[in-house]
Order: sequence, then C-alpha cells, then structure tokens
Amino acid sequence: MSSSALPEGFRSRPATMDDAAAVARIVAACEAAYDLGTHTSETDVRDDWQGIDLDDESLVVEDADGVIVASCDIVNRHYSAVSAYGYVHPDSEGQGLGRYLVAWAEQWARDRMDRARADAQVVVRHYVNANNAGALELFANCGYAHVRNTFVMAIELDAAPPAPEWPDGITAGVYRPGVDERAIYEAVEDAFRDTWGRPPSTFERFMQFAKGEGVQPELWALAWAGEEVAGVCLGTVAGEHGWIPTVGVRRAWRRKGLGLALLRACFTAYYQRGVSDVRLSVDAQSLTGATRLYERAGMRVASNFALYAKTLREGVDLSEEASQ
Repeated sequence: MSSSALPEGFRSRPATMDDAAAVARIVAACEAAYDLGTHTSETDVRDDWQGIDLDDESLVVEDADGVIVASCDIVNRHYSAVSAYGYVHPDSEGQGLGRYLVAWAEQWARDRMDRARADAQVVVRHYVNANNAGALELFANCGYAHVRNTFVMAIELDAAPPAPEWPDGITAGVYRPGVDERAIYEAVEDAFRDTWGRPPSTFERFMQFAKGEGVQPELWALAWAGEEVAGVCLGTVAGEHGWIPTVGVRRAWRRKGLGLALLRACFTAYYQRGVSDVRLSVDAQSLTGATRLYERAGMRVASNFALYAKTLREGVDLSEEASQ
C-alpha cells in the first residue's frame, strides 16, 4: 500500500499553527470516545508541533464545509524511524479517512527514503489505542504488523508524595533555562540508549521541546553527579493534567533508587502547583524495568496503545546501533 485516494467531498492540506485548536478538538474527541481520561488542549498540540516542519510533516483534512475532521503529523528521526500520529474525529469515521492518513504517512516516508543513511533500515510506525478495533483491523489490512505495546500510566496526587531519597553522591537541582540544556540533552541521549526503537536525537530538536508552552522549569527535576547530570524527570503541563515526556537515568546510576527519587521530586512539584493527575508513557516491554519503577512510585496503567509498524527498507536499525 503506497497510495489511497482522498474520499470524495474532502480536501487536505498542510497544517498551520492556526489549526492547533481544531486539531486539539479532534484529539480530545478521540480521547473521550475511548475513555482515556485525558483532554488534549490547543497548547498541547502547539507544544507537540514545536519540532515539526508543518509545511512538510503535517496534514489536515477538511470536509465540504471547511471543518477540520482529521489530522496527521510526522515525528521523523533521520528518515529511518518515521512515527505518524493520525486522528479522525469519531463523527467522521467509516469514510476512509483513516486509510488515507495511513497511506499519506507511508508515502511521505517512501518519498524521502533516499535521505536516510544508505545502510539504514526505514520503518513507519503508528500508535493506536488497543481498544480501537477498527483501527487495529485497518493497520492489519494495510500490511502493518503489531510490534509491541505502550502503556500510559497515571497517578492521582490526593496527598503530598513521599519526599525523594537521593543516593549518595547525588545533588538535586531544578532546571535553569539558558544554562542546563546541553547537560540535560547529553544525559537524556545517554539514558535513552537502551530504549527500544529510538535512534539518536539532536540538540536542536531538544531545544525545540524545551521552548514549548507547556514547559515549566520548576517541573524539571535534575540529579547532578558532580558536573554531570545523572538523571532527569522532565514534567510539562498538558491541559488539566501533568505529563512527563522524559524520565531517564544514566546506566552508571541505575539500581540505586535515583529514578524513584526523581519521580517523587517531580510529583512534589506538581502537587505544590495543584496538579493532581500526572501521566507518562512507557514501553510495555522496557529493557530498563521502567514499568516496575513507575508502579513502585504509585502509578497505574490508565490506557494501552498498540504499536504497528511496516519496514519499507531493510538495513541497520539505528536505535540498536546507538545502544552499543
């Protein structure tokens, strides 16, 4: 499958920042339809789009009245691991829009395959709610294979979290904008070498994330070992809940309680701000035992997403290469 016609009566175009509110309504409607307990806001969408070239890496679909009813955007890692995030408003399902978005993302990757490293594997990935039977069937029919699952885990902060207990040799700190970015980036890249399917990222992409509207310096917990960041827990505000996109501990500091301390420091910052619902996502088969860590911190599985993938070109898996 490399192409699919846009259903009659619809038209597509690249997204613009002015479309963030409309796309947020679509995502929120999908969240409500599957009772995910989250509510994506315009700010969340704007933050997600910080690292995206909207003219090239996004798409919205409008109906005959000019109302946006579907969207898709690309997270591109070296044109090797291409993740597509597509949404169709529940009221517009069953008209072929989902198939169109899947085909658009796949064609996007095929058209740019020559930009990937010559020996690199090229894979397209999609995450879909595991309870969305129609979407699961769509990906199977389009030649995508179920690879693994990702959990969204949550905690309700009804009372003050336990105080963090920092390992010997660690100094706790908060994020200092304009000072700590390089050290944090290096720590994240080192910590995420063991994360499945994640090729190295760039400092520029990290800086785009750090400038997001939902980023609050007091919600970033840092663990310093001398002049080096040993671990991070980077919190943001997403709508009415907290979202932690990054928790990472460098290999040399694992199995010492640092991950739990970082989470508790971050939870405390949320609690002090009056944010009671905090969430994050984790690979259900994490090699670092992250799921067990989050359970020890008091989190529970709130929703389950299935990862479907298609290999467009065989070659070197850059994420495995980075873990060496």
